[in-house]
Amino acid sequence: MKKISIVIPAHNEEGNVALVYEKINAVFSGLSDYDFEIIFVNDGSRDRTQQKLEELAHQYDKVKFIEFSRNFGHQPAVKAGMDYAHGNVVISMDGDLQHPPELIPQMIRKWEEGYDIVFTVRKYPKEISMFKRKTSDFFYKILSKMSDVDLTKGGGSDSG
Repeated sequence: MKKISIVIPAHNEEGNVALVYEKINAVFSGLSDYDFEIIFVNDGSRDRTQQKLEELAHQYDKVKFIEFSRNFGHQPAVKAGMDYAHGNVVISMDGDLQHPPELIPQMIRKWEEGYDIVFTVRKYPKEISMFKRKTSDFFYKILSKMSDVDLTKGGGSDSG
């Protein structure tokens, strides 16, 4: 059985971590060929995120956590979670459900097809301002020029 590690940076997400677990667990209930672990990385939260993570980890053996002493930022949290992961593959997701867990099966299928890196592309709702769209496009353009990876506009800055 293949194991999927899901790394979730969490900063002040006390109201979301249980819901994130429930949604991911529901997705994997339909994926009988896969086991999973969720690694939350508490990135210096000032609310009750750590307490909620401890409760979840005590209740569910699939939940693990890392607690940072202060806020180090999203990317160091992802890196720490990846270093701790035990799965055959790692999926990085945000703790506020901006990345829908319902996309996990599609991502796994692409990985099974042989892709080393699978990412999603955000579709902006019509309500998103032109300013937000342009600044996001600019971010991806600059990041692509600075790195060896050609990033797609609206693509996640995390990779699985």
